[in-house]
Amino acid sequence: MDNKSLMFQEIIKGLSARDERIQERIYIHYWGYLMGISTRYIKDRNAAREVVNDSFMKAFKTMYDFRHDHNITDFQKTFKAWLAKITVRTSLDRIRANKAMLTFVEDYEDVTVGHVEIEEKLFAEDIMRLLYALPDLHRTVFNLYEIEGFSHDEIAAALGIPVSSSRTYLTRAKQKLRELYKSSITVNK
Repeated sequence: MDNKSLMFQEIIKGLSARDERIQERIYIHYWGYLMGISTRYIKDRNAAREVVNDSFMKAFKTMYDFRHDHNITDFQKTFKAWLAKITVRTSLDRIRANKAMLTFVEDYEDVTVGHVEIEEKLFAEDIMRLLYALPDLHRTVFNLYEIEGFSHDEIAAALGIPVSSSRTYLTRAKQKLRELYKSSITVNK
């Protein structure tokens, strides 16, 4: 059995025994993953760290009741997805609490949405730079829909916006990403 499997067996046993010492192991293992999720929504790294820590606090309160079978593969997937969902919701709570983070931008041209041919390799930092160039609300809707898999109804409820606005912000986010990508190719040539 490899080290990763042993670690997950240890986590499962710790959860079953309600052993609080397992929290540190979970924190160390998942911190980077949750930080990646948080920074998709929160630009400020210090605020993103706070979101991750708040997410862990929420998870630690209820994780001993986390329902799972003792299959390690299934546990890995479901536990990771559960932590991710907590982090997304905590990020949204932070955004809602700080309404100033949500900026409404209405200055997009009406352009038909098409596909962009990728001509070069994009790295994570390039993608994050493009995402951070989007207005906050558009980036949030894009992340929730395209990355997290939320429906427009769920996004509207989470952000307190009309469903039609969720669709509009997604379309505008995609349009702006295309514009930003095309302009970055032109600059890099």
